[in-house]
Amino acid sequence: MTSEDTSKSTTFYPRKGSAEYNFLIADKEQQKKTLKKWKCVNKYFTVPFYRVGFLPLLGAGFIFLLLFTKGRKTGQIRISPLEYHKINGIIHIFAGRGDKANWLMNLKANPEDVKIRINFKKYDVKPEIIDIEERKGVFHWYVSKHPMAAKALMGWDKKKDDPEKTDLSFLAENIVVIRLYGIT
Repeated sequence: MTSEDTSKSTTFYPRKGSAEYNFLIADKEQQKKTLKKWKCVNKYFTVPFYRVGFLPLLGAGFIFLLLFTKGRKTGQIRISPLEYHKINGIIHIFAGRGDKANWLMNLKANPEDVKIRINFKKYDVKPEIIDIEERKGVFHWYVSKHPMAAKALMGWDKKKDDPEKTDLSFLAENIVVIRLYGIT
């Protein structure tokens, strides 16, 4: 999709300037810059503060989890902080960079070695990647239930945009959604 294509449609998501636009559509330089920024925040803030228990005490455990995967090349444990949502009682996580996300490649290579930490508890989980049609429903749920987060991530405008009439196909095709089973 070219920038010319996106400017013709007011309902194209992600919109220019949003985090997902920078990950999925922007030029390679902007993608690298955005990724570097997110990695820096995660490495020096999110993971350390979560591990020592500071973020869970502040309630971040209701928004973020730590995903532990086994590296596909090194075999070392890799930790990724991710936003999660419970949909019908099941944890869902999103790969905003789609198949380019290293943690997703690790998860696919070693699905039996996936664990998560929510607050102070660690769980062995079984991941399931959901299909594109079901992802569309997840994104409609997301923009309806979390419009402020959707604004930052994809440029959603809760006053102007209608979840029922908006085509979120591009997001569903490019952002991978994973269900995590095994949490009781």
